[in-house]
Amino acid sequence: MSIPEGVDRDSMMTQAQNIWTMLDEMSERDPQAYKKFIDKHMKEGKEYMKPPEPHMCVMTMTTSTKGRYFINFCSWNKVPEPKTPEDAIPVIGTPVLQDKDENGDFSYSGVAFNPKILEEFGIDCKNSLDRNTLINLAIDYILHQNKTALSRSFSVLPSTTLSKGNLQVLMKAFQGKNKNADDEFDEHLSEMEKTFGLQGLGAKDSLLNKLANLSTEESVQDKNAPNIQLPGLGKDQTKKQNLIQEMNSDNSEQVCETKEPDYKMEEKFNGEDLEKLTLTIKLPGVNKVSECELDISEDDIDLTVEDRYHLNFSFPYLINDTKASAKFNKNNSSLIITLPVQT
Repeated sequence: MSIPEGVDRDSMMTQAQNIWTMLDEMSERDPQAYKKFIDKHMKEGKEYMKPPEPHMCVMTMTTSTKGRYFINFCSWNKVPEPKTPEDAIPVIGTPVLQDKDENGDFSYSGVAFNPKILEEFGIDCKNSLDRNTLINLAIDYILHQNKTALSRSFSVLPSTTLSKGNLQVLMKAFQGKNKNADDEFDEHLSEMEKTFGLQGLGAKDSLLNKLANLSTEESVQDKNAPNIQLPGLGKDQTKKQNLIQEMNSDNSEQVCETKEPDYKMEEKFNGEDLEKLTLTIKLPGVNKVSECELDISEDDIDLTVEDRYHLNFSFPYLINDTKASAKFNKNNSSLIITLPVQT
C-alpha cells in the first residue's frame, strides 16, 4: 500500500485506534455530545469535499495572439486560507483550456481560492483597487504557471456570468490536481477499516473518513499546494506589493519582486484646451523597449517589465489610445508616452 509522504503507518494506525476508543467512551458517557460531535464533523467533511464553485469571471486577452482569454475565479474549501494577513495566499490553478462560442475560439483557465479570500476581495469587493490587485496577481500566476502572458486590460463579467468555458471540463481540471492524493487516501482508509473491523460503517461515508480528512487536511494541502502563492492582501494595506513566491519541488522558495516605478504626468495645452498628457516613467536597469509590455486603453495604462516593474493606473481624462505613442530614452532608461486627449 502507498503511504502518503511524511505519514508514519504505525503512528497513523495507533492514532486511529485511539480515536475510536475515545468515541466509544463518549457514546457511552454522553450520547448527546457524541451525536453533536458526529454531526459537526460530518457537516465539515461534506463542506471540505465540495467541488470548486464559480465565483467571478474576468475577460482579457493573450498578448501574443490577441485572442480572448477568460479567467474563472472559483471558491474551494480545499484551498487553505493564509494564517495571517501578511502571509501568501494559496491558490490552485488549472492548465489553459480551449473552447468556442458564437464569437469564435477562446482560451480559459481557472484559479481557486479559499472562500474567505473571495468574500473579501472577489466580485462583491467594495474597494475595486483590492479586487483589481487580486486579478493582476492571478494574471501573474497564469504567466508563471502556464507560461501564458495576458493583457493587463481586463473587465469583470456581470454576476449573471460567473464562468466561461466548459464548466465540467474545468472542474475535472481542478480535481486532477488532487487525484493522486485522493487515491492514496482511499487506499489507506480501506486498509485501516479492514484492520479495525469497521467495514460496516461504509468507507466513503464513515466518521473515520471525515476525521481523517480533518486530521490530515494540512498535510494533504501542503503536498498539493500550488507552485505559486499570491501575496496576502491585509485590510490596512493601501499600496499592494506585487510579490510571487514560487515553490520548488524541494520546498525551497524563489522570490520575484516587482515594484511600482517612479513616474510623472504632465498636461499639455493648446491655448485653453487640454491637448495631451505626457507620461514619463523611470525604469532603472531597463536597456531596451522590448523589455517593456505596455497596454494602453482610453481610460487606463498598464506597464510590466517582468520580475522588475509594474505600473497600473487610470487616466484623469479619456485618451485617444489609437494615437498614443511611446519612446524609450536609453540614456536615462525612461519611457516617454504621449497620450492625446479625446475631444
